[in-house]
Amino acid sequence: MMKVGKVYQPVVYDGAGHGFMRAGEDPAGTADNKKARLAGWERVKAILKGL
Repeated sequence: MMKVGKVYQPVVYDGAGHGFMRAGEDPAGTADNKKARLAGWERVKAILKGL
């Protein structure tokens, strides 16, 4: 990202695994993945709103 002059803010959601957006949608998914999915969507919407 630095090479192409882009700014980013990496976020790690505690307890969420790789693919938490999909895993958090599963009714049998873990609470951590569900929580991360909700937080991730809010973050995506805020970023898109700022465009």
